[in-house]
Amino acid sequence: MHKLTKITPYIRKEIWRKYKQKMRVTKWKDKEEYYEELAIFYRVHYNTIRKIILRWRNWDFTVHKSTTRANLWHRFKSLIKAEHKLLKKLKRESEIVRYEKTMAGELVHIDVHKQKNIKWEKPNKKKYWAWVIDDATRITYVEVLSNKRARTLADFVRRAYKWFHLKWITIKKLLSDNWLEFTTHHKDSRHLHSFEVMLWKLNVVHKYTRIRRPQTNGKIERFWKIINDNFFFRHTFNSNKDFNMRFMDWLAYYNQKRPHWWLNKLTPMQKLEILLEQNLVCI
Repeated sequence: MHKLTKITPYIRKEIWRKYKQKMRVTKWKDKEEYYEELAIFYRVHYNTIRKIILRWRNWDFTVHKSTTRANLWHRFKSLIKAEHKLLKKLKRESEIVRYEKTMAGELVHIDVHKQKNIKWEKPNKKKYWAWVIDDATRITYVEVLSNKRARTLADFVRRAYKWFHLKWITIKKLLSDNWLEFTTHHKDSRHLHSFEVMLWKLNVVHKYTRIRRPQTNGKIERFWKIINDNFFFRHTFNSNKDFNMRFMDWLAYYNQKRPHWWLNKLTPMQKLEILLEQNLVCI
């Protein structure tokens, strides 16, 4: 604590010295009035000055915490609130059930993130990443888009559907959050939404995450963390072109060479080959 902070031990000693000098002149008269003068000068309560003066005999100029009923009740309520928050968190964690689909294409996850700006280069327009991850194999399709409008993402899903189809995977269900680029807040108007219409044309069932529950779409959140840890923090970029080239190389490494712990240390492509041999691929 800085010695010049308001009502610190240093200032408390100063208050005592001023009070003592004043009382020597007035011969210890009008103490209560001088308490009020000191309280106005230091902008504190009258009782604070009185307590400082009374504690000088023990040479106690430390800051004492208040023990009034109101303060104790406030602390008690804060403890109850913290306990309630902790119990709520534990309940949420106990409800989380990790799942993994057995067939490739049975469920894919989609999400959009804003691309970070490249140092020394200021793009005129914002850029966004959009990716689709297969739940069973973790094979990922990524594109950089100029915006995140529903029509743009609808075209992106159409291209992703074709890309997965070339790998003998047919998407049956798609899981997304509830933002307006993926759906509408009213069920009656979903047939007018570009993204919803595209999924209907592709015969893909649209599933939605629970509101304020990112754990429901945990695999896509984990992918975002992997990008930050293994790509952003290990590379520097000179331009957007350099960034795109490096990222496409890293994405090829992710799909073909990087082993996954939850896939028994297999790569996504190795997992897909095993599922193809076992005919566990949606067609």
